[in-house]
Amino acid sequence: MKFHIQAPRVIAVALLIVILLLLASVPAAAGERVGTYDSRLVAFAAFWSDGYQTRLKALKEEARAAQKRGDTARYQAIVTEITSGQSVLHLQVFSTAPIDAVLAGLHDRLPAIQQELGVDRLVSQWDKSALTGVPAVNRVDVTERLLGEFHLPPARRAEVEKLRQARPLPLWRARLMKSLHLL
Repeated sequence: MKFHIQAPRVIAVALLIVILLLLASVPAAAGERVGTYDSRLVAFAAFWSDGYQTRLKALKEEARAAQKRGDTARYQAIVTEITSGQSVLHLQVFSTAPIDAVLAGLHDRLPAIQQELGVDRLVSQWDKSALTGVPAVNRVDVTERLLGEFHLPPARRAEVEKLRQARPLPLWRARLMKSLHLL
């Protein structure tokens, strides 16, 4: 008797699972436009932006001041912060590590940029899983627009172009090189 009572529930749950699996495999919503960007270039530009360089310079000055006054703990904390930031930056610029903090720094401007470009979301061109199901016709390269937010001088723009031509290291290899102090 219990089998007959639970059978409709089991069938309903099975149908729900099948529907959810089918929905998960459906490509991006019809007409959804995805802005793709080369995260390496955007990370490089963010590093050389006036805002980042000002913060880095202030940290270095604070480290010097802490060292002069004998505040070893504060000096070491700042050195660790700078070194850690450099490690993350190397993974972002020479490989394909996510640039979430860089994009977070643009959070107040991103909605306007997306609207201007007519894209529904932004995804790194290296994030294959996030781009699964998004046909090439629905992808818009927004790298140049994002680079424009950092107002790079011509010399740095030339470096961006060189970086654009280089192939990124696979992330696993970059992490290994970092652990061996080779990156």
